[in-house]
Amino acid sequence: MADDYPRIEPAGSLTMAGANRIWTHPQFLVADVCKITGTTPKALEHFVSPKRGLVRLIGAHVNPGTGRRRIFSGGQVLMIAAAYTMSRIGFPQRYVRTLAEDVERRAHFRGLPGGNLQTGMKIATYPMNEGDDWVVTRLFKEMGQEPVLPVAVHLLDVDRLIDQVKAQLEAMIADEEVPDFTVPDPEPEPSPYSPASNFYREWEKSDKGRWIYVGLSEEETEELLAMQGSEIQGDDLVIVGEGRGESERFLELIEKHERELLRRGGMDMEGDE
Repeated sequence: MADDYPRIEPAGSLTMAGANRIWTHPQFLVADVCKITGTTPKALEHFVSPKRGLVRLIGAHVNPGTGRRRIFSGGQVLMIAAAYTMSRIGFPQRYVRTLAEDVERRAHFRGLPGGNLQTGMKIATYPMNEGDDWVVTRLFKEMGQEPVLPVAVHLLDVDRLIDQVKAQLEAMIADEEVPDFTVPDPEPEPSPYSPASNFYREWEKSDKGRWIYVGLSEEETEELLAMQGSEIQGDDLVIVGEGRGESERFLELIEKHERELLRRGGMDMEGDE
């Protein structure tokens, strides 16, 4: 990573005293790490490998040798969570280690007196225009003027991750139910090309109540769908096979359909004037 990577320097010595003990005291097993981070035991081996690991974990309790259980501190669990989270969204693995270490420093920094002067920390990362380095920019709620960022970045909500991991670690220590902060996948929306959505207004009902392409008859619609390897099931457009390619007849039906769409669009625009 670039030499001017923004480090988060702690104010004072990091010790096992006070609130930071949860980050420094080894007490979490592989199963705990997997539960919190979402990784698997096999993937965790890759993350903590002394030679090729994505995070640098110091301590004999992490790599104790054959036949002995690995034990992790809360800070190490946090580092793995940050590394796994960023790796899943495509952040370069060669830079994950440095980013994970900065996330752990932030957790220690927040636990010290006067260490939480800026809140809502996020890290925005994106590739530089030239070379292989990545730009890493810290964002805080208190920033008077946010830096100019590209339209697309990798964004890690650092303080939110720290709070979530801390809550999960505390629940494990107290032998309570571990909170699940997984964001559920959104319900799939209908394809914009299907009658259910009809986003492009390509469909209408025939006199018999069947979905047809605008400008085409029922027979022509079935013919075009077959050429596309599709069929209508209820209100959904479903792929059922491979298309037949763009034959002369295919292009003829597409042109007829699109010509009617354009004609109707023109009529709508005239009506709005």
